[in-house]
Amino acid sequence: MKSRPLAIVAILGGLVAVVMLRSSGPDAPVEPPESEGRRPARPATATSVAPPPGAEWPERDPFRYAEPRERPRPVPAETPRPAASVTAPPPAPSPLRLIGLVRKGGALKAALSLWGETVILGAGEESRGYRVISIDEEAGVKVRGPDGVELALVPTSS
Repeated sequence: MKSRPLAIVAILGGLVAVVMLRSSGPDAPVEPPESEGRRPARPATATSVAPPPGAEWPERDPFRYAEPRERPRPVPAETPRPAASVTAPPPAPSPLRLIGLVRKGGALKAALSLWGETVILGAGEESRGYRVISIDEEAGVKVRGPDGVELALVPTSS
């Protein structure tokens, strides 16, 4: 039990020694010797310097990097602006595309892409409102759309 209080006293003594060494070490403030004397502090402002009597200020201020620029004037709202050319937007790509022809069960069928979904339809079959009217290996596929318009599709080469 007596060793604990001694250990605490030893630790505290060591801390006091470290604090004393730090305050008197190389980082401690150093006072100049009395023989040098002290010089009064000068204010560090550029405006406190005045030219001698009769002398003029230089045309260029050496403390500025560039001459001030004139700000651009705002354009009045009444100024007519050129009319933008009005063009029709490009036609939307067709949701229907012929991918190819397929023989299935001895019958010729068309592989179609309808809004990105691949379907295989034979003559007379319908999907999403599109009915296949005829399929021919040479002429392609004739399809009637939901609006009643007939479309002739040929296989793409991609």
